Amino acid sequence: MTLKPNISLKVQDTISSTKKIKAKDCKLWLSEIVTKQSFITVRLVSKKESAELNKQYRNINKPTNVLSFLIDDNPLIGDLILCHSIIKEEAKQQKKDIISHYAHLVIHGYLHLLGYDHENDKQAKKMEAKELSVLSRLGFPNPYTSNII
Repeated sequence: MTLKPNISLKVQDTISSTKKIKAKDCKLWLSEIVTKQSFITVRLVSKKESAELNKQYRNINKPTNVLSFLIDDNPLIGDLILCHSIIKEEAKQQKKDIISHYAHLVIHGYLHLLGYDHENDKQAKKMEAKELSVLSRLGFPNPYTSNII
């Protein structure tokens, strides 16, 4: 019997004393795709901090829902930066459950740490297929069609 690699995960919520997401939930979501020993920090930030990081590291002058920062790849060490207010707005606009949206973005961010990308159609289809597979196994709806009424 082969054991799945371990994931160590910490959530830093810089915006609220009431935790928006929990480490145990993030670990569950990522347990479906973890491929190597991983040390992940999930940090919930304001629009201001998201915009500053996006500008500094991607040269895009606006906040975004998720940013991924790979620190090392063996073991996998990385940070996932999630902007709660954008995620909340997107979930409302797209008529999605916010926890489903968080699960999708945590998985999406971790896939970036594993080297997945969506810079072209071929890469995007591969990444989306992986996301859909994981989300389906976890019982979450398809994030690309679940907002269609």
